[in-house]
Amino acid sequence: EGGGQTYLAEGGEKLLVKVIGPAFAATARQSVSIMRFLEERGFPVPQTVLTRSGEAMTELPTDDGNRLVTVQAFIEGDEPDLTKRAEDVGALVGRLHNLLAQFPGEVTEHGKPFFIGRYLDFLRRKGYPRLGEYEELGERLWRRVEDQCPAVCHGDLHRGNLLEDGDRQIFVLDFDTVCRAPVLFDVSVMCDMTDYFHLREADIDTASAVYERFLAGSGGVRALDPAERRSFCDWVAIRHFQLQATILEIHGIDCGGERFLAVQPVL
Repeated sequence: EGGGQTYLAEGGEKLLVKVIGPAFAATARQSVSIMRFLEERGFPVPQTVLTRSGEAMTELPTDDGNRLVTVQAFIEGDEPDLTKRAEDVGALVGRLHNLLAQFPGEVTEHGKPFFIGRYLDFLRRKGYPRLGEYEELGERLWRRVEDQCPAVCHGDLHRGNLLEDGDRQIFVLDFDTVCRAPVLFDVSVMCDMTDYFHLREADIDTASAVYERFLAGSGGVRALDPAERRSFCDWVAIRHFQLQATILEIHGIDCGGERFLAVQPVL
């Protein structure tokens, strides 16, 4: 359960039935629209089961308002091992970005206020004593990436949103947070192999190796310019600003104490 409920329906075939509440209706409609757009172009996303009239969603009247219902084919699989399939994932993500660039719908654009500003606002509200250090860090990081052109991105492209089936086909899931942002945002989220709270040298080495192999796979599909390629570590740090703000938005400003704030973002 999140903004609604997801059920596994088992009959002749396994299906996912998603029931979405009114507060998330617009997000759900955009997500399904993008998935249908990708599916129609042969990109590996879960298949949407259409209604008899050919619609991707239908409405279910309830006592507290109409809810949207969508049905997808259930995919048996597991999260792929990126240390083994980084090149394949790189090519897949490059293809995804090329297709998303053709998506005709409007998507939200995320810039410095989203990536940096939200977390600083939380720190100000809490009267955090090291606010000045985080303001300086945020400014320094954003100056290093601010010239990168935004593109349509997945917006939450972590490894848990990939699914590898028994035939080694990799599918991309969860298009609820599609946005316009620099593509290195997506790439850094995918290739960051470090632990969110415990920075270890070995994990940095693993992330660097995965990133280079990812680029080898994506280069033939969607090449990055030199400045983008060099910004991986910057985007990992920016991601920590963004993710920390999202955690506080979901769980409340008092969900973490002094230590929770002090160890983030990790560089």
